[in-house]
Amino acid sequence: MLQLVLWLLAGDVAVSSDSFDSSNSHIVQPSELRTPNCDHYDYPACPRNLSPVCGSDMNTYGNECTLCMKIREDGNPLKIIKDSPC
Repeated sequence: MLQLVLWLLAGDVAVSSDSFDSSNSHIVQPSELRTPNCDHYDYPACPRNLSPVCGSDMNTYGNECTLCMKIREDGNPLKIIKDSPC
């Protein structure tokens, strides 16, 4: 019975490793980071459009404006890693 459980676990690990998305393993270089255009937005309200961006803090923001709000609140100079969820 123990051998069956170990065999099933090994199969589960093998299936999981086969589904690994290697596109997420890319290491982002500083030159690839984009500075958000925070002067473009009127505060305190951001548009409700969903256009996710991945911040340099590895958090996904609903759009560039919400990332700018976070910068304004915390004072941390976040950058945009990519124009999609993290």
